[in-house]
Amino acid sequence: MHRRRRMLFLQQLAQDSNFLVLGIEFIRLPAVFRRYWVCPSSKDWWENLVLKVWNYERWIESFRMSRAMLFEIVAELTPALQRNQTAMREPLSVAKRVAIGIWKLANPGFYKNAAEQFGVGRSTVGEVFVEVCLAMQLVLLRRTVYLGDYQKVMDGFAALGFRGACGATDGTHIEIVCPIRQGNDFINRKNYYSMILQGTMDHTGRFTHIDVGWSGRDHDAHVFRNSSVFEAMDAGVFCPSNEVWRIGDVEVPPFIVADGAYPLQKWLMKPYGGNVEPPQAHFNYCLSRARNVVERAFGRLKSRWRCLSGRLEVAEENVPSVITACIILHNICEARGYAIINRDGPLNRVTLATLGQAYVNNENERLAEGTEVRDAICTYLWHNRELRR
Repeated sequence: MHRRRRMLFLQQLAQDSNFLVLGIEFIRLPAVFRRYWVCPSSKDWWENLVLKVWNYERWIESFRMSRAMLFEIVAELTPALQRNQTAMREPLSVAKRVAIGIWKLANPGFYKNAAEQFGVGRSTVGEVFVEVCLAMQLVLLRRTVYLGDYQKVMDGFAALGFRGACGATDGTHIEIVCPIRQGNDFINRKNYYSMILQGTMDHTGRFTHIDVGWSGRDHDAHVFRNSSVFEAMDAGVFCPSNEVWRIGDVEVPPFIVADGAYPLQKWLMKPYGGNVEPPQAHFNYCLSRARNVVERAFGRLKSRWRCLSGRLEVAEENVPSVITACIILHNICEARGYAIINRDGPLNRVTLATLGQAYVNNENERLAEGTEVRDAICTYLWHNRELRR
């Protein structure tokens, strides 16, 4: 059809005497046929080296998980990532798609590097990377990010010296490229574009709740107040039983520990500020030990999935899915006990939330309840400090 249209056009062009010679020359030109759908590349690295030669340590070093674990994820994601066979080209296997996605999360660099490793095009790497992250968010998020056995979590925090806690929360900034629209809204106080990842962890550093997508300009307390974990804790449904611990006449519900940037609630404990007495200093010390699981968890998250340690080179709308995929894989690796084998030197950047100005809170009743509960816990910890030695 295209050749026929070309011939008709040249015939009409030849009718004009000014273009007669030019038209004849065009007709004599031979047709050019495409030799390849894509430029040929070697697939030996993935098919003959990684799958057949690499040992356990090399898999952990490069993919942050074992070969068996990666193929378990492949089985889970197959319904979402499987592509139909057509007469045009053979689609990439689901195993190769998942491997490309996890490789890009763990090994930051240009798309060209991953394309040469797996023997695919650069645009294919970019497309597959986003597809795998979206599939993980759709299929695996609810199976991996949840509270779990809350009593075991509370016992774990009690072993750390802070009885009654069911979680620890904090936020970290993930550097991103400048958004196309309203880029200035994403500039944080350290003067780079970022999105906030706010996470709540258990005593082992496993994420039990996440909130992703807020701009780096937003305050930690503002993000927390608009999260679902705030609503669940305020309604008393985050912990299924919501058992109350009595200290004298004060009822202490399960609570979350946080830093000074968060609003004090009866179910959210933060450190005392200003000049403190010995009992209050001891309370701050115990709270810091319990909250330290958050900082260590963020450090392990960014050590494993190094795309988060530098600037995340994806479009703004895909950033939350990529971060969520990293958290899902972090929880999987933490549950399986995979060590962090890092031979690439120190991280480019690990930005953890620091103590900021206290969020302005006009809810006097909530503040009074939180102060009462905090003072009661402070007294309990001070009187029982000898038991911790």
